Amino acid sequence: MRLKSIIIHTVALTFVALFASQSVLADVVNIREDAPQTYVVEKGDTLWDISSLFLSQPWRWPELWRNNTQIENPHLIYPGDMLRLRWENGVPILEVVRDKPLLTLSPDTQRREKPNPINVLPWEAIAMYINNDSIMTTEEFQALPAVLSDREGSARFVDEDYVLTKALKNAKRANMTEFEIVRKEREVYDSLGALLGVQVIQLSDAEFSTDVNSDKYVVKVANSIREVKKGDKLRPAKKFDNNDLTLQPATRQRGELVSNINGYNIISKDDVVIINIGKRKVEPGTVFGIYKQGPDIEYKEEPLRSASATGSIASLFSLGETIQQPAYKVGELVVIRGFEHASYAWVTEASTHLVGGEIVASPTPSEN
Repeated sequence: MRLKSIIIHTVALTFVALFASQSVLADVVNIREDAPQTYVVEKGDTLWDISSLFLSQPWRWPELWRNNTQIENPHLIYPGDMLRLRWENGVPILEVVRDKPLLTLSPDTQRREKPNPINVLPWEAIAMYINNDSIMTTEEFQALPAVLSDREGSARFVDEDYVLTKALKNAKRANMTEFEIVRKEREVYDSLGALLGVQVIQLSDAEFSTDVNSDKYVVKVANSIREVKKGDKLRPAKKFDNNDLTLQPATRQRGELVSNINGYNIISKDDVVIINIGKRKVEPGTVFGIYKQGPDIEYKEEPLRSASATGSIASLFSLGETIQQPAYKVGELVVIRGFEHASYAWVTEASTHLVGGEIVASPTPSEN
């Protein structure tokens, strides 16, 4: 069964790869038929939502700005900007009508600051899933020091508690100013049994108090999300930064949608999921298509009535042929955070329910 699973998985990926290899982005971006001629950016908008107003393939957003010299970074759009769609020699171009902010150091005149750019993705909805969850390699997790106890010998801790922990190995404490306490949630495997890492959840921050000796710290628990317990792990703080996320389509990267971030296999649009592609092969902002392959079809031709007796007997033992279904595109996702052997991604589109095991590959296997 494992060999068959590997063969099916390999053939499916090859099918997608063949389509992807024939796909080259067209010179002219396809604009949605219902795209507005103008749009004023509002606070709370996301770049993905605005891109979806103009394009059926939102990740091609930068291509609308390629001839617009006034925009240095098409991912930096601000509330109040008016976006105007025009055509030049049959090519769509998006331009911005923007009031230049008045900046002055004089106390006698008004000072007006430029607002912050809108987010690329809806981080308010996504952040709660990824800010406190991460995936570590087994070796990284096992190397983390454990939380031991407090002066009273307690086994549970909350804010303002001082606890004794083991020291971080092979690390200079002076170079670390912020810590966090984490707990193992589960080990993450893909459908072929490959271990992608250990998923951990952050329980609290930890403020360094003092060195007990060369191999122990005292830290203060702070900003608890959950109760800390004896045996939880201490690590340097890992702050997630989404400011550099840039939309781009996947090309030759191919992998698998493993599960949603909680390990469940009931997945739909707007879920945060795990894919089995690590940060060495993919960057945040990379867009993948999601492909689902149906089961093999066993097909056998009925023997003709005029067949000889020998042929009829032989046909009874014929297994027929196995026809493998192609992989059909059923959705899209955007990578939002990468780890060594896996990444978190946000499902932006799903035309059917997903269960894990789906193929992720180029979002444009063929140009429509």
